[in-house]
Amino acid sequence: MIDLHLHLDGSLSVDDFLYLSKKENVFLGDDFPNNIFVNEDCKSLEEYLERFDLPLKLLQSKESLEYATYSLVKRLHELGYIYAEIRYAPLLHLLKGLDMEEVVVSTIKGLDKALSEFKDIKANLILCCMRHASEELNKKTVEIAYKFKDKGVCAVDLAGAEALHPSSYYASVFNLAKKYKLNITIHAGEATGSDEIMMAIDNGAKRIGHGVHLYLGKDEINRVKSNNICFEFCPTSNLQTKSLKTYQDVPLIGFLNNEIPFTINADNMTVSNVTSISELKQMIKTFKLTKEQIRKIYLNSINYSFTNKTIKEELKRKFDLQFEDFYKGLLND
Repeated sequence: MIDLHLHLDGSLSVDDFLYLSKKENVFLGDDFPNNIFVNEDCKSLEEYLERFDLPLKLLQSKESLEYATYSLVKRLHELGYIYAEIRYAPLLHLLKGLDMEEVVVSTIKGLDKALSEFKDIKANLILCCMRHASEELNKKTVEIAYKFKDKGVCAVDLAGAEALHPSSYYASVFNLAKKYKLNITIHAGEATGSDEIMMAIDNGAKRIGHGVHLYLGKDEINRVKSNNICFEFCPTSNLQTKSLKTYQDVPLIGFLNNEIPFTINADNMTVSNVTSISELKQMIKTFKLTKEQIRKIYLNSINYSFTNKTIKEELKRKFDLQFEDFYKGLLND
């Protein structure tokens, strides 16, 4: 399996929490581990985001960032993943004196250690700019992404409260990213609608994080297709944040019918208590997806990944060898 939309801070395992809390001397709370998950009773995006306070406290040192990155790649390998793009915002890890470059170097060390040990998986990092942050900090994120481009970092992102901070505010940040020829994905169309998605495209995004509120009108479809945009669906987190009401509201069939590419991802493995595999199983159950539709979704994850041509070809070879068994496993579990 592949995951293209996976947050590091939202995907620490229970064992990671226990290990890092001792290392960083952080109290996990009387209700641990229940306080690291959300459930169907989650009332809002704000409540959902509260679950990130604790993991962020644990990820403020070089050693902990390296450990967490290594641990996540190891876990993905054990689950049978062949590729992942792990994202985080360097500017959220500065509370104990690290600078942003030290944060990124630490995660790259963890990534490299995991990839040297586990040969069957490939992975890259995506650096998130934040909508609430200053232009200076966001441009610094882009500069660091450029410095480590193809050295573990494969793209930049924009995350945060899109309703409060529209993408139009970040043109200068993404003009810099475009100047450096960086891959761009932007969270858009999760809390708002098509206008935000169009602004993300204007800012150079080639993938849209979530994007479930794209209006499937002729102009919007033409714009998305002419720019070869792929969408990163994360169904369960969209229900938990109340972006969508039910799994049936995921616009999967509309996208398939209009030949708009999308992928299925976890978003936050721990906060949402899912994997991209369980999410795909849920979509199969909800929409009665055919074998060919599942194949197409899986191939989208390879074709629209931000890795290089050589690795894409390797992933396609693995896909050809493993798809039949993978498909049977999806149906039998």
